[in-house]
Amino acid sequence: MQRNAKRLWLAGLLLLLVAAVPAFYWYSSDRTAGTRPSALVLMSSIDLQWGEADLGALARGEGNPDPLFSRLADAHTIIAVDNVAQLQASRARVAMLVQPRAFTPEELVRLDKWVRAGGRLLFFADPALQWPSDLPIGDPARPLFTSMHSPLFAHWGLELVLPMEPGAVSAETKVRMGRYAVRTLSAGQWQSLKNADGQCRIADQALLAECRPGKGQVLLVADADLLHASLWHSSIPGTDSSANIDWVEQLLVRLAAGSRVVGKDGEILDRPG
Repeated sequence: MQRNAKRLWLAGLLLLLVAAVPAFYWYSSDRTAGTRPSALVLMSSIDLQWGEADLGALARGEGNPDPLFSRLADAHTIIAVDNVAQLQASRARVAMLVQPRAFTPEELVRLDKWVRAGGRLLFFADPALQWPSDLPIGDPARPLFTSMHSPLFAHWGLELVLPMEPGAVSAETKVRMGRYAVRTLSAGQWQSLKNADGQCRIADQALLAECRPGKGQVLLVADADLLHASLWHSSIPGTDSSANIDWVEQLLVRLAAGSRVVGKDGEILDRPG
């Protein structure tokens, strides 16, 4: 009797172990899948992925990504695109536009449609970009000096303006965005149009606006220079922790979660809850 009981006990233990293996594999796979980098569409008139290296330099492997691209790639699977059609085809949920090139009317309609269908967009639009470039003025590959997307902003009820105080075009200032003191350069401001339908909220000091067109969400920042490495990047590995880049990453996190960023009174909602 004792021998039979022992055999039954061993058989039961074996069955339990056999059942536990696939369960453990499923749990481990699910946990791993949950930690995979999220997809982020990136579009810019600034060559963030390869720098301003020519084709010959790229062929020799001499192109270097901008520190911003490298930092974003640490947390996301970057999908670099050149046009709105590619953004739509990516099927990614979150996109980041950094002073993108001028869009055709068709592309403006496409981007608005993508957002209204549930897309989430972080848009850096600069009225007077100071980003350094070795390319001559007039070169089509040179970063766009001023944002050319007024029709889209107006469609959402906003206008991008540049303060006209003396020295505003080249002035570096700090703007308080919740718990972050963000360094900006020649920053613009958002203003509501008279016919605005109330779908957008402008934060205090007007550097940031949040819009909710249709099912989507848009965060609009009136400065792209704050992304330049000179305002946040450190040459010492592992020490890149500045208000600028931390704020941008926090915006992406809240955007991915669909969380509100600007309160009804213009306050920055940068904490959980």
